Amino acid sequence: MFFSFGRRRRRRAIAEKPFPASWDETLRRGVLQVGWLNGEERETTRRWIAVFLAEKRFEGCGGFVVTDEVRLGIAGQAAIVTLGLGLEWFDSLRSVLVYPGDYLVPRTTPLDGGGELAWHEARIGETWTGGSMALSWTGVVAGARLRDGPRSVVMHECAHLFDALDGDIDGIPPLVGVDRGRWLDGMAGARARFEMALDDGRSTAFDDYAAESQAEFFAVASECFFQDPHRLARHDADLYDLLKTAWRQDPKRRVPVNPTRGR
Repeated sequence: MFFSFGRRRRRRAIAEKPFPASWDETLRRGVLQVGWLNGEERETTRRWIAVFLAEKRFEGCGGFVVTDEVRLGIAGQAAIVTLGLGLEWFDSLRSVLVYPGDYLVPRTTPLDGGGELAWHEARIGETWTGGSMALSWTGVVAGARLRDGPRSVVMHECAHLFDALDGDIDGIPPLVGVDRGRWLDGMAGARARFEMALDDGRSTAFDDYAAESQAEFFAVASECFFQDPHRLARHDADLYDLLKTAWRQDPKRRVPVNPTRGR
C-alpha cells in the first residue's frame, strides 16, 4: 500500500511539471495523431507521456541511438491508446528496445524425418512477458506519420499490453461494463466476417495478419480503430462498437475522415 501511495505521489509530481516546449514541437512534427486532439486530450497525453518517459528504459539496438525524437515518437502514439483508460501506464513494461529497422529473430520447426529447419524471420515489433517491447524505428515512424495505411506497430504492441492486463494475451482485454459473452460472440462474428472477406478476395479494413489468432485480430483491428476509425466503421460497424467499448473512447470523434490527407 505504501509503495502504491508513493508511486502515485511520484507520478503526480512528474505529471505536474511543465511540459518542455521542445517536446511539444517534436510531437507536433513527428506524431500526426497529436494534432487531432482537443485541448483537454492534449494535456492528458502530455501528463501521460511525462510519466511514461520517466519510468521506462529505452535502449538502442544494432548501433541505434535513442534520442528525444525516438522516445517521443513512441510515447506519443502509446499515449493515444490510453486516453480512455485513466491512469494506466502499463506497469509490466519496463524497457523498450528500438532497432533501426526490421530485425531478425531465429526460428525453428521440426522436420518429419528428424532434425529441424532453422531460419531467421524479419519483424518490426513484439512484446515479451518479461517486461520488454521491441520496435523497429522505421515502423514507429511509419505509424506516426500514417505512411502505411492504418498500421502502427506502437499501437499494435500497446494493444497486446492492454490485452495482457488481465493475465493472458488472448484477444480478451479487461472489459469494463461489457458482458464477456457479448464480447466473445461479437469478436467471433467479426473474425468470421473478416476471414470470409479474405477468402472471397474482397477488400478489408486492415491487414490479413489479423487472421493469425484471436490476439492478433484484436491488436491489428485496434491499430485501424485508432488510425482510421471511419474506415473500420464502414467495413464493420459492430466491430468498431466493440472496440469503442473496450478502449473506452471514440476516435471517430477526433480523427479526420481521410486521415492521410494533408500529412
